[in-house]
Amino acid sequence: MPAPALLAMLFLLQVAGPPAGGGARGLATPPAADTGSLRHAHGRPVPAAVAVRVPAGAIRIDGRLDDLAWGAAEPITSFFQVTPHEGEPGTEPTEVRLVYDDGAIFVGARMYDSDPGGIRTQLTRRDASSQADWFAVAFDSYHDHNSSFNFRVNASGVKNDRLIGQDGNSSDYAWDPVWDVAVTRDSLGWTAEMRIPLSQLRFSSAADQVWGLQLYREVFRKAEQVRFAWSPQNQRGFVSFFGHLLGLSGLPQPRRVELLPYATARVERVDPRVPGNPFNDGSRETAAAGLDVKYGLTSNLTLDATVNPDFGQVEDDPAFVNLSAFEQFLSERRPFFVEGGDIFRFRGERYFYSRRIGRAPQGSARSRGGFVDQPAGTTILGAAKLSGRTASGWSVGLLNAVTAREFATVDSAGTRFRDQVEPLTNYLVVRGRRDFGRGADQVGFILTAVNRDLSDPRLRFLRGSAYAGGIDFGHRFGKNRYNLTGSIGFSRIAGDTLALQRAQLAAARYYQRPDADHVDYRPTRTSLAGWSATFNLGKEAGAYQFGVWGLATAPGFEVNDAGFQNRADRIGASGFVNRRWTRPGKVFRSAFIGNNAGFEQNFGGVLTTLRYNLNLNAQLLNYWSGGLSAGLWARTQSDGLTRGGPLAQTPSGWWMAFGIESDSRRRVRGSAWPNFSGDELGGSGWGLWSSVDLRPTAAFQVSLQPQYQKSDSRQQYLQSNADPAATETFGRQYIFARIRQESIDLTTRVNLTVSPTLSLQLFTQPFVAVGDYSQLKMLARSRSLDYVVYGETPGSTLQCLDAAGVPIPCGGPAAPAAYLANPNPAGGAATVRIPNRDFGTRSFRGNLVLRYEYRPGSTLFLVWTRSCSTFSPNPAFSAVEDLRHLCQGPSDNVFGIKTNFWLSF
Repeated sequence: MPAPALLAMLFLLQVAGPPAGGGARGLATPPAADTGSLRHAHGRPVPAAVAVRVPAGAIRIDGRLDDLAWGAAEPITSFFQVTPHEGEPGTEPTEVRLVYDDGAIFVGARMYDSDPGGIRTQLTRRDASSQADWFAVAFDSYHDHNSSFNFRVNASGVKNDRLIGQDGNSSDYAWDPVWDVAVTRDSLGWTAEMRIPLSQLRFSSAADQVWGLQLYREVFRKAEQVRFAWSPQNQRGFVSFFGHLLGLSGLPQPRRVELLPYATARVERVDPRVPGNPFNDGSRETAAAGLDVKYGLTSNLTLDATVNPDFGQVEDDPAFVNLSAFEQFLSERRPFFVEGGDIFRFRGERYFYSRRIGRAPQGSARSRGGFVDQPAGTTILGAAKLSGRTASGWSVGLLNAVTAREFATVDSAGTRFRDQVEPLTNYLVVRGRRDFGRGADQVGFILTAVNRDLSDPRLRFLRGSAYAGGIDFGHRFGKNRYNLTGSIGFSRIAGDTLALQRAQLAAARYYQRPDADHVDYRPTRTSLAGWSATFNLGKEAGAYQFGVWGLATAPGFEVNDAGFQNRADRIGASGFVNRRWTRPGKVFRSAFIGNNAGFEQNFGGVLTTLRYNLNLNAQLLNYWSGGLSAGLWARTQSDGLTRGGPLAQTPSGWWMAFGIESDSRRRVRGSAWPNFSGDELGGSGWGLWSSVDLRPTAAFQVSLQPQYQKSDSRQQYLQSNADPAATETFGRQYIFARIRQESIDLTTRVNLTVSPTLSLQLFTQPFVAVGDYSQLKMLARSRSLDYVVYGETPGSTLQCLDAAGVPIPCGGPAAPAAYLANPNPAGGAATVRIPNRDFGTRSFRGNLVLRYEYRPGSTLFLVWTRSCSTFSPNPAFSAVEDLRHLCQGPSDNVFGIKTNFWLSF
């Protein structure tokens, strides 16, 4: 392990203190137990329940609740509605009992139902949402009023578990503890019996403990949810409204060693095989093995480690077309990085973006006129996460990962070369957070470090080191109704002058802008530093909410080595006023009106954004819902439109979207959301996002999400060319075009669940997109909306060329390969060559995953993945024909098997 990570880990171990009892998977150890206030913020008393110790082996998990030990516990029977009639008692009685022994806590729930035949059931994969009745228990075993372990089961016996952090503001469904549950249905309703090992929770070593407790149940056909510890929907918070669980004493420290070895085999079929390509004979077979480890270093700290991880069962990323200057953000799907990710979240900039680890290599091989075998991703040699809570009350997280050197192999006429395309790299993230006042106040910090071994001179366009850090805080006051949060952070990158030139010229800052006197492009830089700060103050509870928000990010701020950032050089502020109705009226069951407005400017004082948005949504008494969103933006200056050139105006415009969603309780439910937009240049757009969910049986579910979008933009950047005659734009022609785009996306998911442990899941995404460029034009003068349209503005010229550079008629049957354009030949302006960027792209992505949990914590996966795509310069859009010919281009089929085996000591 690299020295920075080792030192950080030793520091955390020093401050952790002696063992304090309790095991864990994913969160931190609690502060000393306390009883909290006797009333919550809404004025109701804090409810309390008592757990009773029983002998080991007294409970058998079969869902029947007929073990004598259940009679020792007092039943919990007081439950109040969250929906549909807020605050009223539940219409169907519920009884819950809690007992425990030295190894586990047991939950027995009896859900009475006046119509047992109306109990809704559905088989799904673990953690998937279901249209079914369900029961859940949540433990705030730290009693920090901020985080909880949540266990849920539906009436078919499907498990759903998650970690909740930030008092309900974050959820982690990647957490998969090993626990047992069984359900039964009878003439009285249904029952659930749970066994939750203490090794899957964390708690203090106090002799007598108080935990936070929440119990909740949903009667699906009535859309009725009831809770043991009730709180109004317009109150801010979740865990802070839990009740108390008493009676826990003498809890032993559980064993906390878990091993998850895995093995995988994969067969890949590639089509077409390129003649003469020694790296593609149409087939590729691979096999691998690895290990995941979860180990309690102390009772306060847990180490999660992975060696040679495999994520072959993870769903593919969606297809998209990105014509902007900024990177597309993609959500994390890999379980190792998703689980426990809440501890690394920071109020402010995204300092940690886990998809940087294992990314595609950033370098490329010199082809030398031959064939190139380029790796698709970077190998993660190993990664480790340390999480927990120190004896002094700090929640801490440390992640360290090492990725391998990657080489591309080149075959040139039988001679092989290896070019390094990614250096050996170490990623380190350290996060700490301290809660005060029963979770009402927090202060925290984050540090990230990326270090690369750039011994190969060809990779010195990458930064050798990148460090960033910040401090954040939160303060809730006024009975939890008001919130004050903020953050401040810094960054520093260093490396070769080539790497720092790329950083200065990047789209986040564009130091080379000719009319920006507040930034300074220096090609000899070997380091760059900056800072960022955020501020938020608002009322977040009650019928009315309002607040203000502000940010400032210095031009030199850069966190993209470990984090994600699109923009720097900005100062902004916004405000909002909202109104919520949560109690049913004569027409609506609930409703919301929101308003927000904001602005941004750069550090040179140039206004770059001025906008207003309105949001309305409501649910009718019949459980249908709808909404309307609309926005306006003013004409402002853009410091990024010319991509490193001078300021240029962006037009004023508007957008609007509205939609309707059917009753989610039905076996067939759907929604449709059309959207429209326009601007003062004549640009326009419209589209439709829709979804249809079908549940013909309790075990079979189909989800369709067709999307269509059509747009006409008059300000699509193409390129810039030197032209001394372009004095109004600092000696360059900044060239734009009109682009008409169309796209269709038919994402489909099919789920067949045979049992809670055996399921088959299909994902497909046919995707078609086209772009038709026309009306090529040059920015006439900076800070304006004035353009010279080549071939249309008097004095300008436009000539069309074929692939050989021979002039052809513009507008003829043959599409030009390029254009020659001149804004004013008589004035000595330069003629520029502009490639024709028209495109048509078709792709198909899909995977089929059979998942079988053959024993608790151990899983077998069978996976088939297919991807294919084709690209052409033809912008003609024909949805039916395009969808029929999705896979006429290169295709890739992967068949894989993966199995792991859970061991606990």
